[in-house]
Amino acid sequence: MLDLAILGLLKEKPMHGYELKKRLSYMLGHFWSVSYGSLYPAMKRLEKSGSIERAYSVKEKTRHRNVYRITPKGDGDFMTLLADKVPVDSLANTDKFDIRMAFFQYLEPETRLVLLERRRACLEEQVDKFKAYRKSNGDTDRYRTGLLRHKVDLARSDIRWISRLIDQERETIRKRDGVSPGRDVEPEGKEEQVTAASSA
Repeated sequence: MLDLAILGLLKEKPMHGYELKKRLSYMLGHFWSVSYGSLYPAMKRLEKSGSIERAYSVKEKTRHRNVYRITPKGDGDFMTLLADKVPVDSLANTDKFDIRMAFFQYLEPETRLVLLERRRACLEEQVDKFKAYRKSNGDTDRYRTGLLRHKVDLARSDIRWISRLIDQERETIRKRDGVSPGRDVEPEGKEEQVTAASSA
């Protein structure tokens, strides 16, 4: 997920490591903490693979900083990480999904729709599991019971939000294709192989 975030931010503009760290903290800090100890090795790995490259250097105070930009290979890698064959555990994990969703602007509506529908299915499955666990265990501890209720409430709240986003994506597709509101929109392709297409 760190590779995805780095490539996604470098799609916006070239940045050096310090600036990239600030952007990551500002954009993703609410649900993900990034340290220099993880950032710089990831950048070196991406540079070695040809996904990013040093564009130029800038002098700030008493030191020079290398500014990096995404390469055409990195752009393709980014789209693959963003939406191609997204694993179920990445959709079920709220933090991982939030990071991916932060870059939804680069996807076509059909791709966003498939990912949102898969996320909603994961959340609905989580609710069923929480309810089944509470029913089968008959736990009388009020803290454990309260925690399970809280988890269910959070998942249901996310389901309502995701459902609204799904409706918006369907409406976007209808308007683009000139489809009447009464017809359902079927996303293209299979959920197992979501093909990402850049809208840039």
